[in-house]
Amino acid sequence: MDVLGTILAFIGVLVVLVLVHELGHFIVAKRAGITVQEFGVGFPPRIGSVVWHGTRYSLNWIPLGGFVKMLGEDGESEADKMRKRGLSDSAIDKAMEGAFNRKPIWVRIVVLVAGVAMNFLLAAVLFAVALSLPGMEGRGPLTVTEIQPGSPAVAAGLEVEDVIVAADGRTFPVSRDLTAYVRSRAGHLVELTVRRDGKETAISVTPRTLSDAEEAKGLGAVGFSYEPDRFVEVPPSVGSPAEAAWKGITAAGDLAVKIPGGLATAVAGLLGLAPDAGTAVGPIGIASETGRVLRAPLVSQLIFVGILSVNLAVLNVLPFPPLDGGRIAVTVVEAVRRRRLPAEREALVYLTGFMVLILLVILISIRDVANLIGG
Repeated sequence: MDVLGTILAFIGVLVVLVLVHELGHFIVAKRAGITVQEFGVGFPPRIGSVVWHGTRYSLNWIPLGGFVKMLGEDGESEADKMRKRGLSDSAIDKAMEGAFNRKPIWVRIVVLVAGVAMNFLLAAVLFAVALSLPGMEGRGPLTVTEIQPGSPAVAAGLEVEDVIVAADGRTFPVSRDLTAYVRSRAGHLVELTVRRDGKETAISVTPRTLSDAEEAKGLGAVGFSYEPDRFVEVPPSVGSPAEAAWKGITAAGDLAVKIPGGLATAVAGLLGLAPDAGTAVGPIGIASETGRVLRAPLVSQLIFVGILSVNLAVLNVLPFPPLDGGRIAVTVVEAVRRRRLPAEREALVYLTGFMVLILLVILISIRDVANLIGG
């Protein structure tokens, strides 16, 4: 896929994920009687808009997701503007009946959590659909397509275009069974039967033991990428829609539990507090991976978007301003204090959090560029 196609695909995936998130806020806010002033696709300036049932639906020029604007989302700023225009307190109270900030604490929290819930639900659905589709299984010998620098494959003398036909004298009809066997022999000598230039030769290699972080980064026990001899369609791994739905939810939940630890490791690495920056990637890395995945089978595409959706859900629920989790934390603090934070202090909290997030995105993007340049 060319660069333009990759960019367009990345934007398309981003728009879907963010709009699903915002749709969660929108639906629950409407059901709770909150006045939704605008539901926007993209960010201003506007291309055009239409008002329906009191909400403006807009299409905007910057195609990086979307937004929901609720009355009272910025505190009492709207009420203050009305007061400056000379409206009476009773008129202001009537106009602010549907304001977000005047709803009970629990209602506001449910509205804020709804976006996260929608991203999690989307991931579960995508995983379920992927499990319901026929899969593609690699069969036959493995052709080496890439060697990882500094890996056991390099030390053993394995080369690109070598064809691995057996391990320890055993042949494996299913390609992944061969790699699973080699991985299970970590720390022990394995003899690979390799076909090179039409002749078979034996290559001895000792697979390495990998940590979860190293495996997540794509490192292999021996350190090579491969293509199977052929792909064969296999039946779905689930027997019913109910089983697919349950496994989809379970997969999304298992992934969500693992993300915070990986994110903490990544941030610690970026800040120089840990030797490994982890597996977090920024917009550049995600865009690059999107281009690669869109050349893969549909099942891989569904799983990829599902993984991104779970990541977006977990990221947004973290108690960090200005994410949904941070706004929930502020709401809880207000409930405990029994009074709202001063507007200028709340704005400072959100601004500080936003600047920290931007800094992290920049640091991760710099690493993404370095990885791309380094191959």
